[in-house]
Amino acid sequence: MSAQGKTARGALSLLLLGPFLMAVFVPFLWMVLGIFKTNAEFFQPLTSAFFPAHYEWQNVAELLEGKWVPFWDVFGNSLTVSFGQAFGAVTLSAMAGYAFARFTFSGKRLLFVLAVALILVPRQLFAVPLFSWVNVLGLSDSLLGVMLPGVVTGLGVVYFTQVFRQVPEEYLQAARVCGAAELRVFLTVLPLVWPALLSYGMIHFILAWHEHLIPMLVLSEPKQQTLPLALAKLYDVSQRTPQGVQMAASTFAVIPTAVLFALCHRKFKSSLSDMLVH
Repeated sequence: MSAQGKTARGALSLLLLGPFLMAVFVPFLWMVLGIFKTNAEFFQPLTSAFFPAHYEWQNVAELLEGKWVPFWDVFGNSLTVSFGQAFGAVTLSAMAGYAFARFTFSGKRLLFVLAVALILVPRQLFAVPLFSWVNVLGLSDSLLGVMLPGVVTGLGVVYFTQVFRQVPEEYLQAARVCGAAELRVFLTVLPLVWPALLSYGMIHFILAWHEHLIPMLVLSEPKQQTLPLALAKLYDVSQRTPQGVQMAASTFAVIPTAVLFALCHRKFKSSLSDMLVH
């Protein structure tokens, strides 16, 4: 392709993507700049107060000092729940997917249909049974009680079933010829599907990070709550939280998922490409 053709193609791409990028970037920039604004500036016309008059760190200081919510406690709780739930979901989903892809057993088709059905049924319908189950196990008001309901997902089972079907049978037979037990064969195959493991782990981390329903049902102590619950409290009108503090909390809430995606996006795209090819 000539230089002029590349330039025209780049200009066309920018023209088509420009409105979308603006729609995503401008609200995000407004949120970040809102950290430094006073309450009065939020009620001024956007054209004259898009940028703060003075860059002050008072809103960030109030948030991090725990004046409005125990921020570091809820931030740490969200990290613990999200990493723990993602690890558990990847482990159990990969094991179940391997079994569906490589074994033949009674009721296999029915169980797989049930896994697909779990994807189609809204999770809110399971809220009351899950809450009852957590109470029976004595895990109410604990982070483990928030983690466990999310480690079993129909999407993960279906996804890893497809992933392990793509693994050549020769790799499995080679491990079995060497006398490896089936668990050893499974562990031998895992490095081959590393991009899929990382991609699903990232997706599940993001879903767990933004989960609001289960933490709201299970957790009651303020220091035991997760970040979405703290954000809901900050945005509650009755709390009269300064809007700059709200913007600061929202910005901090975005950072972990943004960093995770920045670190893992290449593996994520690689996994999606492999799925589309096969």
